[in-house]
Amino acid sequence: MITAQKSKGEVLVYQRGAIPADMEGRKDDIETGFNSEKSGNASRDGKEEVKIQKQTSIVSWKDVVYDIKIKGAERRILDHVDGWVKPGTLTALMVSYQHPQPDDIYADRQGVSGAGKTTLLDVLATRVTMGIVGGKVLVDGKPRDESFQRKTGYVQQQDVHLETSTIREALEFSALLRQPRHVPKAEKIAYVDEVLKLLEMEHYANAVIGAPGEGQ
Repeated sequence: MITAQKSKGEVLVYQRGAIPADMEGRKDDIETGFNSEKSGNASRDGKEEVKIQKQTSIVSWKDVVYDIKIKGAERRILDHVDGWVKPGTLTALMVSYQHPQPDDIYADRQGVSGAGKTTLLDVLATRVTMGIVGGKVLVDGKPRDESFQRKTGYVQQQDVHLETSTIREALEFSALLRQPRHVPKAEKIAYVDEVLKLLEMEHYANAVIGAPGEGQ
């Protein structure tokens, strides 16, 4: 059973018995959630070890344009956008615009909604299904191929995870369904462990996803 409680702010909610040892006693920061059939240990023995191939390629784009028709009229959403990103770095996509007042050249609404940030990411990830895309998207200076989508991930800002599952359960659910049938189940689960290590989320692997204000 899941008991409803008033939110006390953003807290970590763990399954019973799954609280990391260094979090025990910090009741202000954590809560215990429901029981689960799964073990609460963040690391499990006896599984195959899978290593994710390290990516070293640099992705760049030049003169990217994106035109769509709105009410019969052609409209340009992206207008000759250039950029690049390399692996192992955290890159922020922001938009600064000139303020009408000369004393305040850059407004503090950087990354304003509707500026085209998500549209650019959709174009780079080849997720757009309408309109006309122009320009070049390159990987190490060469046109991207079919392997580009297999080596990259796109995480949307919408909250689409089941709030009663844990982070590990959500990743395992995806791994079991999305990876090919010929891949052994143990290898799929081991892949999840490697992803958790890569994202440095082992400490929170068994925390319940929750809803805003009630969990993560």
